[in-house]
Amino acid sequence: MRIKNFLFQSFAQVFFPVFLVLFFIASVVIFIRIAGVTFVVKISFLELLTLYFYTLPMMLFFVIPLSFFVACVFGLSRLSFDYELPVLFALGMPPKQIIKIFSPIALLASISLFVLSLVLTPLSDIAYRQFLEKRKSSIGINLQAGEFGQKLGEWLVYVQKSKNDTYENVVLLSLQKGENSQKDGLIFAKEANIDNIDGLMEVRLQDGEVYRKVSDGMERISFDTMILRYAVDFTDDGNMGLVEYWRRAFYENARQDKTRRNLSMYVLLSLFPLISLFYFPLLGVKNPRYQKNYTILQTMGAVGVFFALMYLMATYAPLIGTLLLSIAWGYGGYFLYKRYVARFY
Repeated sequence: MRIKNFLFQSFAQVFFPVFLVLFFIASVVIFIRIAGVTFVVKISFLELLTLYFYTLPMMLFFVIPLSFFVACVFGLSRLSFDYELPVLFALGMPPKQIIKIFSPIALLASISLFVLSLVLTPLSDIAYRQFLEKRKSSIGINLQAGEFGQKLGEWLVYVQKSKNDTYENVVLLSLQKGENSQKDGLIFAKEANIDNIDGLMEVRLQDGEVYRKVSDGMERISFDTMILRYAVDFTDDGNMGLVEYWRRAFYENARQDKTRRNLSMYVLLSLFPLISLFYFPLLGVKNPRYQKNYTILQTMGAVGVFFALMYLMATYAPLIGTLLLSIAWGYGGYFLYKRYVARFY
């Protein structure tokens, strides 16, 4: 019991700082992503927090296994180079005792990840889509004067001045490709008003000119009033249930490949703590007298290899690849553990 508490304490001292750092980095990335939505669409601070909380399950799902793997390896490595693990081995504790001690917490981590990935993440994704569907019918436009790269449907928009809901000296550029060359166009207008009517974006332009490419050159058209309408696409993804969300991986539909890939990645990453049990002593147990501390590089290499294989299997063989990689990764760790750890301690 004392050895178990000793190892758990070493694990916790690494896990929580690593988890907080990764969680903070992931949160910054999520807020930057959400900021891309708020660049054009007006949302309140409460709605911004709502979008952030919808992404929490996915964020936790990727942060927890990384933190767990790093904490287990680094905790054992620190004990090795502090000569505490060699003392325990000298007193008769076999390396397999480490596996037995970490097995329950690895199982708990995998169960938690399965709940996050197969239940909470789809539910949060459905809720996120429902939120967007609701906002599509009442979107407020937030075009900034003097800013480049702003989009309104298929149009790039630049406005020189803005006051309330009126924009002055507006430029719209569309480079949408298609059989009809009229899809390309450049519009100048002295004034514009933009409204959203139940998801139908209406741009009313006043006193302007249109330049468009024709077969024999460029055509110029002057206008007093022009109305552009853009219908926001609605999907039914926000109305499906949890079972139907994953059933899409097993019958032909527009999102089958993506759902299969996500399902494979979620299962593999959920199993990661459990099938990596033998990698903890393999990478963490060192002889401080004869081995140098390359734990960071070795850990990064192991995680990088697993994530690369996971992506390849999930992309090209999502169903059979999930089973094969789980078995191969677990057996590979056991084989290396028996050869480089168990035979010496």
